Amino acid sequence: MMKTNDRFDYEYYKKKIGKEKIDNQVYKESDSTLVQILISHDENSVYMIKPMSFVMYIRNYYKHNNRLKREGCFFLYSSVRVGTWREYDDKGSLIKVTDEDAKFKHLAMRPKDVLMWMQRQGWINLSTGEGQQTTFSNTPFDIYFIPRNKHKNKENTHAKWFIKKSETYGTEDVVLDAETRELIHHGKTFSIE
Repeated sequence: MMKTNDRFDYEYYKKKIGKEKIDNQVYKESDSTLVQILISHDENSVYMIKPMSFVMYIRNYYKHNNRLKREGCFFLYSSVRVGTWREYDDKGSLIKVTDEDAKFKHLAMRPKDVLMWMQRQGWINLSTGEGQQTTFSNTPFDIYFIPRNKHKNKENTHAKWFIKKSETYGTEDVVLDAETRELIHHGKTFSIE
């Protein structure tokens, strides 16, 4: 059985941040990876965004012994899990591996295709990293994935991608059919202040 010795290193993060209080702090590593530390009552978390990756890597640690609890990636600007996620018990033994990309296997529009679509709109540039998330708050986009309803009711017969692009006036809203690549909706929502 696979084991991990990875532990949450308070001293390392205190040194990187330059403060005793490391909760909800953000810093940059020498390779320009953006890192955020979150401390909660039951676990410690490290969020990382590597340049040009368009994913956010997360590591959650058990609070009582600082061992790695869970690790994996989110598609950027979203809470959509992608890639391989691993979970460990509090002794460091691997207890679960989940292929989060399996849910996209039979779709015409996978996460990389969403990025390509966004690039064609001029919203991001995959070569230069323009549009890459550079902060953990006030992100330029919100992306949601809704899987097909397995019960085949009339509400959601196809998987969909929802994209909200922040603009000064409000948001630009897009709905894409993940099975056909069809643009279902493209509109604007205006904010009133």
